[in-house]
Amino acid sequence: MPPSSSPPTAHHITGVDRLLTAAVRLSGTLPATRSTLGVVRGRHQSERERTSALRARLAERGVPSMELNPVPEPGERAGAQHGLPPRSVGLLVHTPGVRPEQAMRAAALWRLPLLIDRPDGMAGAGACHKDVIGIHLAGRGYELALRQADLVSLNADPGPVRLILDNEKITMPDGRRLAVTTTGSGLLEVRGEPFGLRRVRRLRFERAWGAHRLDVDGAPVGEVRAPLRMEADPGRLHMVRA
Repeated sequence: MPPSSSPPTAHHITGVDRLLTAAVRLSGTLPATRSTLGVVRGRHQSERERTSALRARLAERGVPSMELNPVPEPGERAGAQHGLPPRSVGLLVHTPGVRPEQAMRAAALWRLPLLIDRPDGMAGAGACHKDVIGIHLAGRGYELALRQADLVSLNADPGPVRLILDNEKITMPDGRRLAVTTTGSGLLEVRGEPFGLRRVRRLRFERAWGAHRLDVDGAPVGEVRAPLRMEADPGRLHMVRA
């Protein structure tokens, strides 16, 4: 028996119409070699049906589109090792009714602009650039946080941790959670003991005893080890509101 999907609401229908109008307009501004729109499909059957319906309506208006696999979520196997979209894709489109974080992570990782329906109560179209947190792992791995990254020790008897905040070296008692967010102005906001709160451009997790757990946007990514580097990536997430 196929899974049921909830009927679209009036706001959902309005959002799709608004999105289609904006997508048709923006597709005409893309370079000829990158004129295809990418639509990140959802993970559930009902979300995939919405994605297919959106692509069908784009096709009716003569706009080529391509369905793309969602990038791995934080904590999923393979981490941020993901396939890049074809070179012909010049704009991502978020399907109303599908969790927007999936499309936002894909847009930031792939460095593509994202067309997204504006939230309730927001008037008018517009564009904005948002900072993200780039996380460079030991072994040349990479993760990306849209909002917050946290580090916490996994050791039963942890020792001190050495941090470098910009050029300042700090020793921090291990076992304490280190929380990192963005300020929205190109800086990281780092919270931890014993230094409290600092605003810096980059953080280096230099020396630590044993393994730590990395949480990205509230989801555990897994075990990580020093050295590890975080930095603000100003404006990497480019969103266009329909």
